[in-house]
This record gives sequence, C-alpha cells and structure tokens, in this order.
Amino acid sequence: MLAQSLLAYILFLDSYETQTLGSTLQAKQNEARTYTLPQIVSRAEETSELLRAQRLKVASTEAQGRQARAWQNPSLSAELGRLRDTQNNAMTYDFRITQPLFFPGKLAKQYEIYQREKDFLELEALDLQNIIKLEASYYAYAYFIAELKSRTITSRIERISLMRTYMRAQAFASPAKIVQRNIVSNQLIALQKSLNASLAEAESSWQRLNIYLNEPQKIELQLSWLTGLRDIDREKFLAKVKAGNRRLKSRRLLLARLEAELAYQKSVPLPDVSITAFYRREALEIPGANQFYGGAVNIPLPLVNTNRAGIEAAEKRLEAARAESEFTEREIMQTANAVHAEYSQKRKLLADFHAEQIPKLEQQMRYADRELKLGRIDLLSYLELELQTHEAIQAFYDNQLELVRAITQMIHLMGESVEYNGDLYVVQVD
Repeated sequence: MLAQSLLAYILFLDSYETQTLGSTLQAKQNEARTYTLPQIVSRAEETSELLRAQRLKVASTEAQGRQARAWQNPSLSAELGRLRDTQNNAMTYDFRITQPLFFPGKLAKQYEIYQREKDFLELEALDLQNIIKLEASYYAYAYFIAELKSRTITSRIERISLMRTYMRAQAFASPAKIVQRNIVSNQLIALQKSLNASLAEAESSWQRLNIYLNEPQKIELQLSWLTGLRDIDREKFLAKVKAGNRRLKSRRLLLARLEAELAYQKSVPLPDVSITAFYRREALEIPGANQFYGGAVNIPLPLVNTNRAGIEAAEKRLEAARAESEFTEREIMQTANAVHAEYSQKRKLLADFHAEQIPKLEQQMRYADRELKLGRIDLLSYLELELQTHEAIQAFYDNQLELVRAITQMIHLMGESVEYNGDLYVVQVD
C-alpha cells in the first residue's frame, strides 16, 4: 500500500513539475526580451547616462582649454573736451586703444593644464565604460543564478509538500512516522525561508541589472556556464595589471596636470604687457590745430606680489598626489594578487563539480524515487539524499557567481591590457 501511494505521488509530481515549469517558461519567453551577455554589455554601454555625462565633461574641458588660449580683448577709450583760454574756445579729442599681451609662454602653460585635465577625464570615461560593462555582466549572472535557485527551491517545496500531504493522509501513524512527518514539516519551513531569501536576491539583482538596461519589464537571459577555465600565470597577470590599469594611468595623468599647474603658478608673477596707441587733437584757433600721435607700454613690476603662496599650494598638492599615487599602486597590485588567488581557488572547484554533473545528480534522484516507491530505502535516507543533491547544485551556482566576480575584477584590473565586450574568457588570452 505504501509503495503504491509513493508511486502515485512520484508520477504526479513529475507530471506537475513538467507542466508547471513548461507553461511558466513559455509564458515568460512570449512576454520578455532575450539577452545574451554581449547584448547586455552593448545595451549597458549605449544607454548609460553616466557615460554621456562623462563625455560632455571631456568636451567642456576641451572648450575651456581653447578659451584659455584666447587673447584678451583690446580696450578703446575716447575723450572729448573743450579748451578755453584768452585766445581759444575749441574742442579737444583724445582716442586710445590698448591691447593686453600675456607674457610669452604663459598662455601655453595655462592651456597645458586643461589639456592634461582633458586627458585625465578621457581615461576616466574609458574606465567608467569598462566598469559599467563589467557590473552589468556580473549582475546578469547574479540575476540568472538567483532565478535558477528560486526555481529549484520552489520545485523542492512542491515535492516535499506533496510528501507531507501523503503522510498526513495516513490513518494510523507510528511514533517513527510522526517524527518523520515533523522532519518534513520543519524542512518545509526552512525551504520557505530559503525561497524568500532567493526571491529577494533575484529581485535585487534584477533591479541592479536594470540600472544598466533600463527595460520596462524583466528579461530572459541566455548565459553559458564557465567551463574549461585555464590557470593564469600570476606574473604575466600582474605585468598586464601594471601596464594597463587605468587607475594607475589616471594617477600619472593627474600628476602631469598638477605639474602643469605648478609651472603655470610659477609663471604668474611674470609681467603681462599692455601696449597703447593714442591720437589727440586740439582744434585751436591761435596759432592753429595741434595733433598728437604716440604709443605707450605698461609693464607691471612683480615686487609686492610674487605668488609665493600660490606656488607653495601647487607644490603641496603635487607632493600629496605623489604620495597617493604610491599608495594606489600598492593597493592595486595587492588587490590583483588577492583576486588572482581567488580565481585560482574557485577554478579548481570546477574540476570537482561542473555543469555536466547536474544531470547525473538528477538521475540519482530519479533512481532514489524508484527505490523509495519500491520500499527499498527509507524516507529519511531519501530526504538526506535530496538535501545533499540540492546543496551540491547550490554550491555549483555559488561557485559560478564567485568566478564571474573574480574574472570581472581581473578584467577591470588589467584595464587597457584586454578589451572586454561580453567574453569573460578574454582574461585567459596571453
């Protein structure tokens, strides 16, 4: 009697899961757009307001640089008066035009500051572009895996709920059966808690992913499991980080900008010249009209203000930036070592458990289903196997997500040494 009831329960469960999951997946496929990882990367790059803002900052700084090289406008003055004496009552005219001139080389030094700032912002834009693509990739996997976890837990809840229903239907239950029923009930409570956490994680990952996609509704993902990952030589990896890391390069550009600013501050006391040309006319009656032509040069003397405080401030900023650059380089290289170690450890786990083993675990569960219905294994052994199977699959999902996180961090650290467009295996290219 027990074997027949369990057989009916197993057959019903298989049919229910197949129909439910099939109809759910079909409905989602009909409603939602489907994205591959390269498509996610491309859309995240195209729709990012932050990237547009950063490019506008670059254009703004470039325009400021052009303005910094512009000459000052000339000034025009005109004077009109009347000369009166015992012999004359006539008008006088005076016209002057003055052109300020910067000290030679000062405009070039000021322009260089904006040029270095533009280079810095351009590199920051490239780094931001890479970060956006990598974060979108990570959250795509996080959402994909969280959805799979939720489906797996939902399937387990349905399976164990049907089992509890069957056990409650038994008219007479021995103490052992009562204990088994309590075990099943407690496991359902734990599974419901796990499901709620998994659903919350899936929703959180989707919202974070949709920051970059800006889709009106949830999407379907076509992502591949990471397989066949090779070991990465640590020294070669560190060399690529040191050569291509954009944070390191941006620090060097920042130093170049501060050096240009220091050079400009040193040129501030150099006197800027003003050249004036004038014409004056006095329309005298006796002895006749007088006309004056001439020019003048105005040179300020840097005696009181030699910009010592400005120069000192620029020197201190440069010194502080050099200290920060030293720390940044050490931090990045230490982070690269840590990420490489994490990648190597997680990669080794793929040798113990990989995607091809999931069908084998499912086959083991089908075997356990048959043995349970034939009464050749007890319920507790079946539940233990079911729990271990679930934990093994969950561990595979977790390891995949941790590998994605490590690989995206490695790609970001290598910066310009690699070009990422949705292929996570690019990290393995020598």
